[in-house]
Amino acid sequence: MNVGRGLFVHVGLFVLASASAVAVWTRDEQPKALVQTEATVWPGRPADVARVVFEGKNRKVSLETKSDKLGAYYVGTLEREATPPPVNPDAGAPPPAPGAKSKTEFVGVGVAQKLVESLAPLKALRALGRIPEDRAAEFGLAEPEGTLTVTISGAERKLVLGGTTPGGGDRYVREPQTGETYVIDGSAVRDLDTAESRLVERELHGWKEAEVSTAELSAGGKKRQIVRGGPEGKRFWADPAAADQKDETAANFMGKLDRLRPTDYVMSEPAGKQDVLRVEYAAGASLGFLELVRVPAADPAGKPDYFVRTERTRLYAKVPAQTAEQVEQDLGSILK
Repeated sequence: MNVGRGLFVHVGLFVLASASAVAVWTRDEQPKALVQTEATVWPGRPADVARVVFEGKNRKVSLETKSDKLGAYYVGTLEREATPPPVNPDAGAPPPAPGAKSKTEFVGVGVAQKLVESLAPLKALRALGRIPEDRAAEFGLAEPEGTLTVTISGAERKLVLGGTTPGGGDRYVREPQTGETYVIDGSAVRDLDTAESRLVERELHGWKEAEVSTAELSAGGKKRQIVRGGPEGKRFWADPAAADQKDETAANFMGKLDRLRPTDYVMSEPAGKQDVLRVEYAAGASLGFLELVRVPAADPAGKPDYFVRTERTRLYAKVPAQTAEQVEQDLGSILK
């Protein structure tokens, strides 16, 4: 018994000593300046966000919050330095002057809303504490990549943007007022840095076609209602008088409408617009609408531009002329 008890004591002491040695060996390898814990960078609610501004090395993106009875949407502005074309002595137009900037305005809804939700409140994946200036370069903060400013309830919250984390898409940031450094999810910065592809609203509606029960088409003083028939999962467009039979003409027409993807938004109603088509969508109650308008070219020999507006886009946006022309040409067959 005494021998066994002594053996257990020695084994226990050996384990304790080994653990202590490992702790001493690894203690100095941990970054002393970093306290890696989750944290809230700032509080807030998405509904209280009035403005988001991202300033990068060659671009500035701002989002202004707007709202209507359908909820929040965002009017964006993208300013970027114009890229000079390749040097070509035979080219007609001179290259843009150094420092020249282009400006694009747009509407954001789906992705923009998720972006705002990620910023209020802003959660950090890790709080790293105050990083000494001699280590700022390790985190991309010696030469920051830009700034992010969010106005919440009238107060501006600002971050200096450092580099991305090794092997990942998260980003080091510093709050200039406190000097605190954090690691945040990099999605918001990526969306803002690629606003022209990520934040511009391209969807016509927030609902799916399968949710629609009826659609009323109006053009040139004529109206027609079509309905959704068929079993669940295999719905089709049909005439109300034969709701169990697919109407190929109506189906093809509605498919072309769905391809009217917004490209360039305009902040005011297009001058000289001519109404082409209006569609009212419903499922018992109203779901939304689509307006298609034409703007004749200033040159009589030129082609017109087409613009679309829906309950989701709020403002008019240019759509591909070829698809819009097909829609206009098919009106005679759909509105007999």
